[in-house]
Amino acid sequence: MRRRKSPRSCCGSPRTAPAGSRRRPSPSTAARPSASELSASPPPGLPPEQVRRIVLGLLPSIFLGAIDGSILPIALLTIGRALGDVSLIAWVMAGYLVAGTVATPIYGKLSDLHGRRRMLLVAIGIATLGSVLCAVSVSMPMLIAARILQGLGSGALFALGQAAAADVVHGPERGRWQGYFSSVFATAALAAPLLGGYLTEHLSWRAVFWINLPLAAFAAWRLTAVLPAATRTGREARIDWLGAALLAAGLGVPLVALARVGQGAGWFGASTLALGAAGVVLLGLWAWRESDAPEPIVPTSLFANRTVLACCLVNGLNFFVLIGSTVLLPLSMQTLGGARADEVAVRLVALTLATPAGAFAAGRLMLRWPRLGAISAIGSALACAGLAVIAWAAGRADAVPLPAMVPLGFGLGMTLPSVLVAAQGAVGPAMIGVATALVSFFRSLGGVVGIAVLTSMVMAGTVGGSLADAEPALLSKAFSLAFATAAAVAAAAALAALRIGAPPSAGAARR
Repeated sequence: MRRRKSPRSCCGSPRTAPAGSRRRPSPSTAARPSASELSASPPPGLPPEQVRRIVLGLLPSIFLGAIDGSILPIALLTIGRALGDVSLIAWVMAGYLVAGTVATPIYGKLSDLHGRRRMLLVAIGIATLGSVLCAVSVSMPMLIAARILQGLGSGALFALGQAAAADVVHGPERGRWQGYFSSVFATAALAAPLLGGYLTEHLSWRAVFWINLPLAAFAAWRLTAVLPAATRTGREARIDWLGAALLAAGLGVPLVALARVGQGAGWFGASTLALGAAGVVLLGLWAWRESDAPEPIVPTSLFANRTVLACCLVNGLNFFVLIGSTVLLPLSMQTLGGARADEVAVRLVALTLATPAGAFAAGRLMLRWPRLGAISAIGSALACAGLAVIAWAAGRADAVPLPAMVPLGFGLGMTLPSVLVAAQGAVGPAMIGVATALVSFFRSLGGVVGIAVLTSMVMAGTVGGSLADAEPALLSKAFSLAFATAAAVAAAAALAALRIGAPPSAGAARR
């Protein structure tokens, strides 16, 4: 009888358990998640109708995060003039991107411990407060500070929403729903600049921020209506706040350096090198701290997972291409093709429509073909082909060929859901949040690096950093080289995606 009870004793109170029971836990006990992990997601086995309601209820949060991050570009010049300092407008975007990038992995860990709904509502609340402060800003420094606060909230909405969906959708169906998510995100992100320009032109630049209030209220209402609250049982998990602070500083400092490079600072300038060195030291301290932390912000086991690492690399490379291209394309249309702002908007429609179409198609394809790495590789190869044509046209000082926008957008759209689903399928339920956040972090990191690298290449072809004073021949070569670099990065993403294998079966995913 004592042998029959011994497996239970290792789960009981430390006062009564035998000394050796904690050194040799039974297999069932060793595989059992902690109480804090059990509370992170809704209970398994939900009815299909409830799963559908939950996933559809998460879409407004995804939409809000995409709108917040993309609505400003056309309005930036008007805002800078209204607040009296055009020289600082780049930091309105850079501050938001850096804040959202740094916060994402921390939100992922907190959502694994305290539940998706709670952290989504916290993120929406912070984003809403930031939006209000942006709308009432009276100076550029105040606006930049408010945008940083807004980024700390809305920057994590996409990752948290996808993690919440992964909690209730398993197996091949996960790819289909993540395809819907990526389609909504891509549509909102690419259409938001047009909305921002319209509101600025016909109402006020402050309306660009006020519009977030009804969107945030609707997103919060849908979350509370459909997403089950986490049930807390057992011990209270301890957050490694020192590790979180070191991670935030270690990521934020070099990201600021990259943002400055994208605005004209030299790659090998003293400030750039100093910020980069400081980031390396801080990240080293973070890695040392996390090795002994009981609840690390990013578990070190994730870095030993080859699939997760491959997904992070591929996502970073693809968003280097996506974000960098969406910045360069309007500039090239206006400088090389002489297009007006409204003409640029019309010419970008092909990209705007093709990207969500690619995401939707990839989601449907994953139901029938589980080779997620191959799907992502095909998408990156299509993007590479489109960029190669654009680079060729830019070298001839021709306008951007509109047909090339279709494979570029469709291909990049195909990569959005496939990479994420592969990463989520490679980890257990207790680590879905932090794995999703880690992949999303590399997405943001790739975007920041892409903007810095590609814009600095274009600026190298100008006189005094001014596009208006640039020699047409030099500017044409600079744009051609930048687009060719983006094409090379897309090709590297296609090769790296081949390292991503098929996801586990639906049953394995639930376990």
